[in-house]
Amino acid sequence: MIFFANRANLDKRTLLTRVHSWLQTQAGEDGPVEAVWYHPSKLNKSEVRATVNPEAFLQASYPVAEAELQVSFDFPQGREHDYYQIQWVESERDLMIGWHQDETHPEFGECHLQVDYRGETVQREAATFIDEHPLNVFDQRIDHLVATLDALTWEDGVPQLPDFGGRPT
Repeated sequence: MIFFANRANLDKRTLLTRVHSWLQTQAGEDGPVEAVWYHPSKLNKSEVRATVNPEAFLQASYPVAEAELQVSFDFPQGREHDYYQIQWVESERDLMIGWHQDETHPEFGECHLQVDYRGETVQREAATFIDEHPLNVFDQRIDHLVATLDALTWEDGVPQLPDFGGRPT
């Protein structure tokens, strides 16, 4: 069992179950979530995925009809903080926007926001490090996702986010 401050008795499987349950409550006829599942399987959970209706999620018109939310958490031993990836993926435009709090790209700090397009990383920025309970991190990132998607522009056919000037991303 892994113990973190304010994270008593929390492990990866329990956390993914809670994220899955929360997303499942957002599913339904009027909800933004269309389907929720464990990846790669319920018995071997490494992340939670959900098919999302972007217009219902953003409460605004959006250029694609379907997106996928991908959420994973990890509690690596010997590390002072949790790792996670919370990503918005649009297969129709081959676009991914997501926060990665992990050991990759230390030049951006402990957390970064990344934009991938057509299999290439087109932007990577330092993001606010949030050292809170993983469910609080998830809530905050989902809230930030709406503003992040609203800020997305396309320059010469390539997606780009503005420099948030130190504001939380």
